[in-house]
Amino acid sequence: MSLYDIEIIQVGNSALEALEDDMLILFNKSVPADAAEFCFVHTHDKLKGEITVGGKVVIDNTSYPITAVGDAVNQNLGNLGHITLRFDSANQADFVGSLHLAGAQPNTLGVGSTLSFY
Repeated sequence: MSLYDIEIIQVGNSALEALEDDMLILFNKSVPADAAEFCFVHTHDKLKGEITVGGKVVIDNTSYPITAVGDAVNQNLGNLGHITLRFDSANQADFVGSLHLAGAQPNTLGVGSTLSFY
């Protein structure tokens, strides 16, 4: 059973540039206007459990193992839908809101893309 399921509903003008730097910045519809430019805005779900190392994120049917979880990831995702996915396989989170994944960043991601956290 998934812990959190979302669909991208808006892509900020600079969100794809951040993705090229291995950062996928997520925020739900409550995103502040000054941050929306950098975010993949999504539908919000209820977080149904704790996201941990050893879990995975599935983005448009591609699975990415979780390698590190920032201290605020679960709280931020549950409350604001706001975290940053980092595609760098790091085993220690560089920021409290970062979720680190193994694998290359997605080549295509846009409105209608889905993400599921396990």
